[in-house]
Amino acid sequence: IQTASVDTGTADRDAHLRSGDFFDAETYPSMTFGNAKVVKQDGDEFVVEGDLTIKDVTRPVSLKVELDGVANDPFGNTKLAVTAKTEIDREDFGLTWNVALESGGCLASKKLTIELEAQAVRKKD
Repeated sequence: IQTASVDTGTADRDAHLRSGDFFDAETYPSMTFGNAKVVKQDGDEFVVEGDLTIKDVTRPVSLKVELDGVANDPFGNTKLAVTAKTEIDREDFGLTWNVALESGGCLASKKLTIELEAQAVRKKD
């Protein structure tokens, strides 16, 4: 994932997320997820375990994956659709910027939910 591609729909917030306070997109242009393995759970559920790297900090992450379906497209390709979800503590990856609020608490949550919708195409032999 290219860190400069962050798009929340608010230009000022996006610029702040790309800055050194958060992703530091100039120094760390990408986040990566690698060394992944799939572990079958119950029914159509799986866990993908791998290493997430943000700002040169790598931590193990487990994504809960649900099979959304398998279908053949009009071109004869078999496609598989999944949804994957996990929660991380952003401070574990060096994303520690925050501001205390007058009413108590902080502006930015420590916990982030990562949710992916993905599709794979079966390779033809």
